[in-house]
Amino acid sequence: MNAPQSPIFSRSASRAYILIELIIALSIFAIAVLGLAQSLSSSVEVSNILNRENAIQIGMRSFIEELRKKPLADMSTSYTDPNLGVTYTSKMEKLGIKTQRGETLADLYDLQVIASYTFGTEERTDNVSLYVYKPEQR
Repeated sequence: MNAPQSPIFSRSASRAYILIELIIALSIFAIAVLGLAQSLSSSVEVSNILNRENAIQIGMRSFIEELRKKPLADMSTSYTDPNLGVTYTSKMEKLGIKTQRGETLADLYDLQVIASYTFGTEERTDNVSLYVYKPEQR
């Protein structure tokens, strides 16, 4: 025959199980919170990268618009934005596009803008190229 268990032993055993369950639940919760915190940190870092790249692209557009208003001789230039740490460089090349009749189109240029910047330890460049009609002053 089995001897009956004392009520003191059964109470302490159930308390021990509750304590173990509580430790396991808190451990799972802590792991989940750490995972969410790491995910949030990564999201903020990516957001900062995208904001900087967007600011650089807006700077390139502004630089292009300023260049298009200048005379042909002043269109090859360079500008450094101290806030972003970006250097915008432009250069012009005359295009030699020919028509079907074999005539070369005059006063067409390829405006190339290069944005050079450092991200962390990596050197990066973005470039834009567009055709510009700029008649020479005669």
